[in-house]
Amino acid sequence: MMGKKLAVDDWTINDILELYVSNGLFVDQKYQRKLVWSLSDKELFIDSLIKKFPIPNIMMVEYNENEKITYGIIDGLQRINAIISFMLEEFPIVVNGKSGYFDITATPSTFDLQQEGKLIQKEPVLDKQICIDFRGYKLPIISTSHDTKTIDEIFKRLNSTGTKLSKHDLRQAGALNKFSQLVREISSTVRGSKTLSDIVTLETMPKISLSNSGLDYGINIENVFWRKHGILTEDLLRKSRDEEIIAILLGAFLLDRPIAVISISVLDNLYDANTEDGKIADDKLVKCYDNIKTLFIQIFNELDLIYDETDISISEMLFASDRKKTDIFMLFFKVMLQEHFECKAIGDYQDFADTLKNSKGSILNKFEEKTSSDYLTENNTVRLISDIIGSHLVEVESYNPLVNEVVSRLNLASIETKYTEYKIGFTYFHSPSKYRYNEGRLNFKNVSQIAKVASAMTNIKRDSKNPGMIIVGVADNESGYKQWSEHFGMHAYRYNTHRVVGVDTEAKVHYNSVDSMMNAFKDRIDMEPISEELKENLKNYEIISIQKRTLIVFIITAESGQLYDGKKYIREGSDLKEISE
Repeated sequence: MMGKKLAVDDWTINDILELYVSNGLFVDQKYQRKLVWSLSDKELFIDSLIKKFPIPNIMMVEYNENEKITYGIIDGLQRINAIISFMLEEFPIVVNGKSGYFDITATPSTFDLQQEGKLIQKEPVLDKQICIDFRGYKLPIISTSHDTKTIDEIFKRLNSTGTKLSKHDLRQAGALNKFSQLVREISSTVRGSKTLSDIVTLETMPKISLSNSGLDYGINIENVFWRKHGILTEDLLRKSRDEEIIAILLGAFLLDRPIAVISISVLDNLYDANTEDGKIADDKLVKCYDNIKTLFIQIFNELDLIYDETDISISEMLFASDRKKTDIFMLFFKVMLQEHFECKAIGDYQDFADTLKNSKGSILNKFEEKTSSDYLTENNTVRLISDIIGSHLVEVESYNPLVNEVVSRLNLASIETKYTEYKIGFTYFHSPSKYRYNEGRLNFKNVSQIAKVASAMTNIKRDSKNPGMIIVGVADNESGYKQWSEHFGMHAYRYNTHRVVGVDTEAKVHYNSVDSMMNAFKDRIDMEPISEELKENLKNYEIISIQKRTLIVFIITAESGQLYDGKKYIREGSDLKEISE
């Protein structure tokens, strides 16, 4: 339990480094944006520390669980990351006219990492005394163990003066109602940075942050939906304009009001569950949170699939000029929401994209017509877009919960692999010439790996929201996908870093049907060195369809403690580790 501590402590930079190395530093994404500082920002900050200039307070929240004290970064993520990345040799700094990297031997922690082969000294090296002085710099840390409400208030006051967060970052930061949670979930999913928990280690942050000049982070900003489709500039994306757009769309949808009336004050109300608008939104989300999340993400996915198949971006489809880009996109998205809500989807992507591309001038003209109200302008534009795309829509079945769950996992950040395993298929394909006799046969190695992974998944902490799941029919890397594509002469849709190839093609070519192929799988699973319970678990798979591709889903429900060939394994990320009983 947390007490009521609130104190300003002098921690040295070395203290922060030791916490980082021991996995004692976490980031609460309710408060902190992703890493947004450029390399020059980091260099300037490190230079300030070397020159012993004073810096603003850094705020931490202290957690004491199972007698282990850890700290969450509430304010100061960019500064702490700059310190850690400098000491871990990610960039040099100029001191007295000479450029150099941090001397690894100047701190016990970095020296130990070097001895373990986890850190390599880069050259040229700064004078050791400069690095020793640097590690001893005292940072003004506010460490608190107050309740969440007090932390929220402290955070907002810290950011109300000086270098401010964007209006929307401040609105979103620390908000705890269902509306803010859903905006955060949809936005991070679209960016490719969605994690299972809001609280992640500091080490994880570069892997789920947008690339920046000179900084090779995990998500290439040019591949993010908003940049790929030419909707937002880099600067606006880093300032969370994408989240604000999603908040406006979600607010209009939940309140059943025109987008034009979702003003700043209405947005502020939506983030406060004590206001009338906030209560309306949260009451609806209590009943249909997951369905609305899936609906929004489904549309973003489909727009990406159009680009994947036609090479036509939203910018090419909708924007006749740079005028009113985000406004027109939101009205287009509103139309897509209406259609998907009525269980309609795009039939032929190429025809759909070409039709919009040829109509974008008339859409802009309609939007810029002088009318008596913004609502009337919106209504007329929405009606025009609906008329334009109407003939390209087809009736579809509503998604079932398992499809929603699989799509949600496909859209998680690439680092989230603990609960999900992907396999491209069941059969041999693209075999070397000397093993060509295997082509089309059941790949026994894949079957054994499925059984082994399933056993390991029983030995991790599972719950109803995060069961272990093995999904077959998905390529989880581009090299595997290219081999599949070359072999079968087909393409597959992209979901984040995954390609949904399906098992239909291999089943049809080699087994005539999916059922026949799965019967061969069942026969083989009986030969695996696993318990009867786990065998039955794997024989009771689910068959689903995503974008007309069939996937096989194994949901691991067997009791904990399962063995494979007499050995116990656990899953660490996407790797398996043998453990002693």
